[in-house]
Amino acid sequence: MSINKLTLDTLESWLWDSANILRGSIDSSDFKNYIFGLLFLKRSNDVFEEEVENIMKRDGVSRTEAEDDTYFQLPPESRWETIKKHTENIGIALDKAFAAIERENTSLEGVMTATKFGDKEKLSDELLQRLLRHFNQHSLRNDHLESNDLLGDAYEYLIKQFADDAGKKEGEFYTPRGVVQLIVQLIKPEPKQKVYDPTCGSGGMLIESARYIAEQPNGKVSNNINVSLYGQEKNLGTWAIGKLNMLLHNFMDADIRKGDTLINPQHKNENSELTLFDRVIANPPFSMDGWWTPAENSMR
Repeated sequence: MSINKLTLDTLESWLWDSANILRGSIDSSDFKNYIFGLLFLKRSNDVFEEEVENIMKRDGVSRTEAEDDTYFQLPPESRWETIKKHTENIGIALDKAFAAIERENTSLEGVMTATKFGDKEKLSDELLQRLLRHFNQHSLRNDHLESNDLLGDAYEYLIKQFADDAGKKEGEFYTPRGVVQLIVQLIKPEPKQKVYDPTCGSGGMLIESARYIAEQPNGKVSNNINVSLYGQEKNLGTWAIGKLNMLLHNFMDADIRKGDTLINPQHKNENSELTLFDRVIANPPFSMDGWWTPAENSMR
């Protein structure tokens, strides 16, 4: 039976409609944190189920054995089918689901729990039920997507839309793509290089650098882009979005760390010396008053 695969236009419209469900309940500048969390939860569930079924078919093993062999571990309390059954305290169930994912997948520590769903004054059970029903409308399995880059492209669309919605705050996590493309073309990153963004926000500059490299000779090894990506971000919520952005673009090994790069750079070698990179690309927060002050004070 043929499946009507999810297109980018449909996906973008579907995800933006989820923001409309939240309007009036929370500030528009916070939409991205909740929607990106639910998007990742639905995506990870659908891909997990897809992988389990493929392993069972390929190896002729039981479901329990197949679940143990998946790349991404999804504990029972984090399963979509489990969460959908909740009719009350849904936010608490979601918080527990995200915490369990972090527990089983240490590379996501601090990412999934950066946003709290359990505050009923912001997110009532009725509202969360509406969101879960909305996210249940489409399958996000790889086989059900029109292209491998669909989720990443939709993610970038949402980041831009949320930046426009948030107005003056957009510079904290988003740089217009045209500007990013110009900077990448100026620095000309090459295959096998290490690319670093010390103020990486949601990771757009790193992803665009990888896209540029993918178009170069030897820019890809099999289906993987031949680049190592590194970044650091001070804002906890934006750092979490950046980590999820990397995962949805299939950059599983991107090294995105949290903290103030000026006073506490995280990327160092075994001698505690700053790591050297082939290319450094950044949009420092020049629009923020006194953004250099902490570093200035630390040197006094």
